[in-house]
Amino acid sequence: MTNPKRGEVEIQLGSRTLTGKVTLDSIIRIETTLGMGLVEATRKLSEGSMTTLQVIQVLVPIIRGGGNDITEKDVRGYVWDAGLADSMREVGKVLINALSAGRDEGNEEEAEAGV
Repeated sequence: MTNPKRGEVEIQLGSRTLTGKVTLDSIIRIETTLGMGLVEATRKLSEGSMTTLQVIQVLVPIIRGGGNDITEKDVRGYVWDAGLADSMREVGKVLINALSAGRDEGNEEEAEAGV
């Protein structure tokens, strides 16, 4: 069971279900590897212009952050098994999680009171 408040995200690649974790370190690694920020990466994904290699480069640090001992080659195989469309969907989940990271849901009563 994943805990989104801790940055955990469930990644489904074919028959494999992996727990990933979005951390500040993984976000920096993704941005550095891709050579672009998260917002631009999200735009590329939504436009369908993210490459297969970029999909893999987003997934690797997130899956490793979830405590999985995997290589980039492993993730390439997972993406191949799952198909690119499903893999891109999982990257979308990761990017949404990363863009909202650090946001505390807070207390509903405080939100209603405008605190």
